[in-house]
Amino acid sequence: MLVGALLAGVAALGGATAGSARADPIVPPGAPDAVAELAAANARAADATEASLDAEEQLGVRRAEADRTRREAEGAREAADEARAERDRAFADVDQVSRAAYQGGQLDALAALLGSESPQAYLDRTSLLDTISTENQRFVQRFLDATAVAETAERDADARVRDADRAASDAQRTADDAARRQADADREVTAAEEALADASPATLAALRRGGTTDFPTNIPGTGIAIEALRVALTQQGKPYLWGATGPSTYDCSGLVQWAYRQVGVGMPRVSRQQALVGVPVAFPDARPGDLLFFNDPVSHVGFYVGDGKFLEAPQSGDVVKVSEVRSNISGVRRIVL
Repeated sequence: MLVGALLAGVAALGGATAGSARADPIVPPGAPDAVAELAAANARAADATEASLDAEEQLGVRRAEADRTRREAEGAREAADEARAERDRAFADVDQVSRAAYQGGQLDALAALLGSESPQAYLDRTSLLDTISTENQRFVQRFLDATAVAETAERDADARVRDADRAASDAQRTADDAARRQADADREVTAAEEALADASPATLAALRRGGTTDFPTNIPGTGIAIEALRVALTQQGKPYLWGATGPSTYDCSGLVQWAYRQVGVGMPRVSRQQALVGVPVAFPDARPGDLLFFNDPVSHVGFYVGDGKFLEAPQSGDVVKVSEVRSNISGVRRIVL
């Protein structure tokens, strides 16, 4: 089942913040400068990856919208063509009637009125009905009705073509943006990977300091959020990897998406979209299973486990673990079905 169809608070992808966040690096208290620099490189890579994934997800939506509007435009054009064909068939009948019933100037006036393209001429055309037989009225009325339908169908087709052109342009702009953001992400991830490769064992150990990987998985409670949390807790100790969605490596939003998938619920791919799902909750009212979001714009997410702690896939060089909630928390969402 899709969260978008079942949960309150889902927003369209196109309304999401397009800019890249600048997250606070995850630096253990008292860590040396080398650790802070490494964490800053990780944060830049995570931000760029998040923005890239978000743009890619939006691209899928934009392309689907472009396809849908193009199909609608094609259908509307076919409907307009059929409406014009029906009008022409009706006119042929009326023309036959008019040739039989009118002569000279009357025929010329009838043809001029029936052939008018102006909607304002509709009432003028209908005045003809008072001058002809009941049988012939039927033919004229059919023509008048078919003309009105054809005019409406033509306007609708023109509008839908404009919609399709606009949707195609939106999709192309989003594709260009996704390509730029992917290039940014590749550059930042490469830089972070080089920094990690150059870091000393002591620096890497300091980066991973804090948190636990053996938090109990038997969290009490019921509901889909608790079920997802229990599943997510089974992944403690698995490595962080930018853009990963499991089952052997994760980034922060990838862990959330994977856990909810295991309990039959679809979640958006990136944290800034996950932050639009469910209902908002004040942090003092948070309970186990709620999703905690960090930074503004949002660029990090984890599961609250209670007592001021949360489960997260923190950053490259670290593993899925339960950590203390940090001060840069920016929101809490509760997933309820």
